[in-house]
Amino acid sequence: MCRSVSTNEPEGFVMMRLLSVSLAAMVAVVGLADSVRAANYVVAAPSPTETRTKVQHWVAAQGVTDKAILERIGKAWAFDKQSMSGSRVLDMVVGTFSSVDAKTKAFLDSCKLEPGTPLPDAKILKGKSAFYASNMQLFYGRFLAQKQMYDEALDLLVALETKSVVDPAGLLYFKAVCEHQLLKKTEGLATIQTLLEKTAEVPLRYKTTAELMQHDLQSLKKDSLSEISRKMKDVERRLELGRGGQRVQKQEDEIVVALDAIIEKLEQQGGT
Repeated sequence: MCRSVSTNEPEGFVMMRLLSVSLAAMVAVVGLADSVRAANYVVAAPSPTETRTKVQHWVAAQGVTDKAILERIGKAWAFDKQSMSGSRVLDMVVGTFSSVDAKTKAFLDSCKLEPGTPLPDAKILKGKSAFYASNMQLFYGRFLAQKQMYDEALDLLVALETKSVVDPAGLLYFKAVCEHQLLKKTEGLATIQTLLEKTAEVPLRYKTTAELMQHDLQSLKKDSLSEISRKMKDVERRLELGRGGQRVQKQEDEIVVALDAIIEKLEQQGGT
């Protein structure tokens, strides 16, 4: 007589199977969420490997034959798939340009943040390959923003597309800095939104500062004391940079008109 074989699995085994199924489901959900977030990103930097390939093509197009230079460039770009910030990649790209082209090196050597130092001749930014021109323009725009020359920096940065540079997050960040400093509320908020909500791998320092700028612009009201104060500081900045002229005069006139309006309103409220 044969014994009947039970098809019931031990309770512990059943629990293990249920746990495995649950974990698999959780992994699938997390993976789906990551995919959705990735799909929402419209701005993303090329990988360092992609950038290295573009750099190699650019170097080859320059007809470089000096073995020492080629070896130095090769070592600089000899890395695995390690994570690098966009700003570092941009510095590496520009550094490669400088190591190959003497005029580029002279241009970069002239980019000094010390007050009173003259600006380099920016003609070098034109007439080159798109890869060279776009990333050199971003580098110079970043430099001008750091030098508090926001008008000049913004003129360069607004002309760039995020897909044309190796550090799109940096492009959006410094563009937002300029728009914030120049009180361009609508443009600044739009740039910050793209940076915070639609850009991949934004450095924490960029996110934190962008959120502060966003809050500041959102609370900014036209002809308020806060806006007037900001305009006065901007006039001081322009004068320190030697940027006088009609634009500053116009801004000073706007400040006077706005202050007169506030004073008149206060007098009416006080019944005087």
